[in-house]
Amino acid sequence: MARKHNALMVGGIEVEITGQGFRIITRPSGVREAYWYAAKRAVDVGFQPPTVRLHGDLNSLTAVNTMFNRCNDLWSEMLDWITAGKVDTRPVYDGTVGSLIRCYQTDKQSPFHDTRHNTQRGYLTWLTALDKVAGRRRISALTGADLRTWFREVRKPTKPGGLPRERLAKAIIQIFRIILAYGCELGLQDCLKLAEMIDGMEFRKENDEKKLGKVKKAPKVVMTYAHAEAIVLKGIEMGTRRSRSVALAVSAQFEFTISQIDAIGYWMPARAVEVTDDMIIRGGKVWRPGLRFEDFETGILDLSRLKTGHAAQFDVMEYPLFQLALAAVPEDLRTGPYVTDENGDPVRYRVFYDMYRSVADAAGVPKEVWNARARHGGGTEARASGASIEDTTDHMQKSDMEGTRRDYIAGNVETTRRVARSRVAERKKADGDGQQ
Repeated sequence: MARKHNALMVGGIEVEITGQGFRIITRPSGVREAYWYAAKRAVDVGFQPPTVRLHGDLNSLTAVNTMFNRCNDLWSEMLDWITAGKVDTRPVYDGTVGSLIRCYQTDKQSPFHDTRHNTQRGYLTWLTALDKVAGRRRISALTGADLRTWFREVRKPTKPGGLPRERLAKAIIQIFRIILAYGCELGLQDCLKLAEMIDGMEFRKENDEKKLGKVKKAPKVVMTYAHAEAIVLKGIEMGTRRSRSVALAVSAQFEFTISQIDAIGYWMPARAVEVTDDMIIRGGKVWRPGLRFEDFETGILDLSRLKTGHAAQFDVMEYPLFQLALAAVPEDLRTGPYVTDENGDPVRYRVFYDMYRSVADAAGVPKEVWNARARHGGGTEARASGASIEDTTDHMQKSDMEGTRRDYIAGNVETTRRVARSRVAERKKADGDGQQ
């Protein structure tokens, strides 16, 4: 026989308890808290979690009915687990930021699993940071002011006089918006309300006026053609397979304006993909291909950018720096991955960083010139040479011209020089007209 539930007083009204497993615990302080309890028979055979805290106002009929519905959902999941006879690993959302983070990571239907492995790795770092900042906070109690507080607190330097952590602060807000959108997909009312509340909120960098007298962040140094050429020549001169790989990678990135990951590829867990015989697998990881020598056999490099999928075709004969690096590779080694170690295996990006730095140092290229800035350098060179912003955008496989201008084309003296000369010419023309 089903257990008969006692009535519950809500705002002076007697309400029948219709939520399976619903219980109220009264603390010694007199504070009442609502919980869901799993059946003892399920707990005895390993069901988890045995209890779930329910959040809401016990004096609100709407909130109490929401708790009842949540209890019945949990009870149904418990019965499904008993029927299946196995441990249920599905995540449980208890209203906190931390539980939403775990649901986002482990729910098989979560959009987290649709992102690239490289993106997931970055997201996990951000989620860990967010959990430390706000994991115990209840989403229903949050406001936009809380997010702004997180942003400002995370942005603070880790030590006196240090640089503000602008990127991490921005990442905390970005990843919170992502998991909040996931909660909205699930129809979680607290997520829907908060998402509506913070819609349109902006989070700006620290005002430059507040930075007066503080340490300034080192300016970004874009790779120039002189840098790229010096690295390519030094890589060829050093003569090892690793040094030639650096020359190949830098020439491809600078000439074709592609990213490092598109040039060298990356390693990801083999379990994340359906493994085939033609894949390169080492230590449980599979190589997600970057450039391969076979890609250049026709003389036309047909490339889709890994990050966005935007495609472009390159006539490789039109890029002399690339041809210089390619010509230095012995014919019998022109097969398989383009960037490798001495054994011919693709390299991980951390290993490639050391390879690049070794050749760049030998070439006399400043440490401020990162390999990741080769793509930016190629785009900057393109615009300085007079190539249109439309053509440069297509060449860089970007989806919008404003993004190309903002993210990849550094302010350069050639551009400002052309503007200055145009202005001066116009003044002289005006003076000439006035003298007539």
